[in-house]
Amino acid sequence: MALKIITPPAVEPITLEEAKQHLRVTGSDDDIILLSMIRQAREFCEDFQNRKYITQTLEMVLDSFPNDNYISFKNCSPVQSVESVKYYDSGGREYIFDSSNYIVDTDSFVNRIVLGYCKLWPTIALQTANAVRVRFTAGFGDKPENVPETVKWAMVLHMRLLYDDYKPDERTKIEEARNSLLSMNRVIPV
Repeated sequence: MALKIITPPAVEPITLEEAKQHLRVTGSDDDIILLSMIRQAREFCEDFQNRKYITQTLEMVLDSFPNDNYISFKNCSPVQSVESVKYYDSGGREYIFDSSNYIVDTDSFVNRIVLGYCKLWPTIALQTANAVRVRFTAGFGDKPENVPETVKWAMVLHMRLLYDDYKPDERTKIEEARNSLLSMNRVIPV
């Protein structure tokens, strides 16, 4: 399975001004570095939790349809909506799996696409790789205030590790605090 970013988040969960305040930075000499650190902190936290924070369009690429009656968004919940489920036959011809065949479960902790009653995944011979593509929108919303505070604090701790120099034991404590905050709502793929 691959996950492609089609449209990245338009904003970050933490603003430049917030980052400066938390890191006790004055002036604008480090603005470019700080903006990069904010993005890197978000990406680290998203990868650690297997979640997405700010609205973004993604495409999940699978080699085939699952044997179960659902496709799970194990590393990209919360899902806001599913735009399309496309699949390709052995000749490379594209098909769209009609949305009336499935339900998008946005209520579960790990969101999923579930087949409707008496519905089946297509049974045609699929191309050997990257045969199924699910395009969807994920994240808590367009605004930073929709992102949980625990995530924002974990991002701040991560930025501190990137920006400041700590003794090994202090560094370990900050890493443990960050990981503890992120572990609260972490999706652990099985």
